[in-house]
Amino acid sequence: MNNPALHTELHLLDQLKQGSETAFTDLYNRYHRGIYMYLLDFVKLPQLAEDLVHEVFMKLWEAKERIEITGSFAAYLYRISHNKAIDALKKISKDAALRKEVLEWMDPAIIEPENERLNHYGELYRNAIAALTPQRQKIFILCKEKGKTYDEAARELGISRNTVKEHMAHSLRFLRNYFAERGQLTLVAIVFSSFF
Repeated sequence: MNNPALHTELHLLDQLKQGSETAFTDLYNRYHRGIYMYLLDFVKLPQLAEDLVHEVFMKLWEAKERIEITGSFAAYLYRISHNKAIDALKKISKDAALRKEVLEWMDPAIIEPENERLNHYGELYRNAIAALTPQRQKIFILCKEKGKTYDEAARELGISRNTVKEHMAHSLRFLRNYFAERGQLTLVAIVFSSFF
């Protein structure tokens, strides 16, 4: 082979398939940092990103005998990482405590001032809510932020459950498009995937 790094990687993969812990450790050391940064960009929480890195490499170890890589090993690892990140975001959207922790990272009142990107997320979220009609804002805040059911929100506002449901559907569609148009697909997944 003309590329010694590629040759070394292929050799490590062959050793990994045979159960070599040394090869596994070498691959982990080579890719840990890049995978961590990639996952952190998705999930925003350093500890969660680190946990997901370990899950990625555990999956690699568990599937070592079955690994069939036709392209780049890095692309293979990043694909696993992407899937793990999506699974984690779905879990966050369904877990109130995790969602609260992620949203706290996005709230400028508790974010370190120098962290402009996270500050931007909080501002983007507030601007998106402000762009809803007043009635949709009320319904969204009751259902999404205060955790009320459609029935509870309907009773509180003196409207039908179907009206609440219709307003929420319009609001969520608007907000998903609002974030997607601004390239914030992570925020879409965190805030809204539990509704779909």
